[in-house]
Amino acid sequence: MRSPGVIAFLLAFVSGGNLAASEKSLPRVLILGDQIYQQSASELKKELKGKVEVHYPRLEPGEIWNSTTALELLDRQLGDGQWDIIHFNCGLGDLIHRVPGVKAFRVMPKHAGGIRTTAPEQYEKNLHALVTRLKATGAKLVWGSTTPIRHSSTNVFEKGTEINYNAIAVKVMAKHGIPTNDMYTFVKGLIDMNKPAGHGADPFFFDRKPIHPPLREILLKDLGVVPEK
Repeated sequence: MRSPGVIAFLLAFVSGGNLAASEKSLPRVLILGDQIYQQSASELKKELKGKVEVHYPRLEPGEIWNSTTALELLDRQLGDGQWDIIHFNCGLGDLIHRVPGVKAFRVMPKHAGGIRTTAPEQYEKNLHALVTRLKATGAKLVWGSTTPIRHSSTNVFEKGTEINYNAIAVKVMAKHGIPTNDMYTFVKGLIDMNKPAGHGADPFFFDRKPIHPPLREILLKDLGVVPEK
């Protein structure tokens, strides 16, 4: 007959094993995108703690996220683990104007001679390549449309250019059968498009309003997670 001490040890061991298994079984979500998704990922981590593992791999200093660099950085961003859902976007980094003819990334307003980072034809080509590689992970893919651009004092973005690039992305995602999280419409409903963004930070400034609710709804629905009441 086992002693009470041995039984207690075994129960603790089994309980610990079940806890570890439970933690490992949490669905894993990867959010790929530029800096606007950093705050969203942080909010989702807090709200879905213990239910979903949410990961947002940050970029190293000097790295810019766009459809070209996404392809270059993708292996590192994906890591070695398996993902249940990958929510991804490239757009604002493609639309920003930069100094022409230099390898280093330096922004420059269009009126001062800055050129758009990615031409529409290259953007479409890059998205096809990105989707092909992401499909190989076996994860469910969700594309996030690019959020609205409004006037800002920096003038490194051209107002309205995201509309054409979103149309390109719609075509690519439809061809690959990937659903779209309409971040464009959601954010447009939050902000005053006729009011210049503060601090010259447009389009990364959303009038202090959270933009993660659409992502949360997708995760809750697709992962079958019951939110806290």
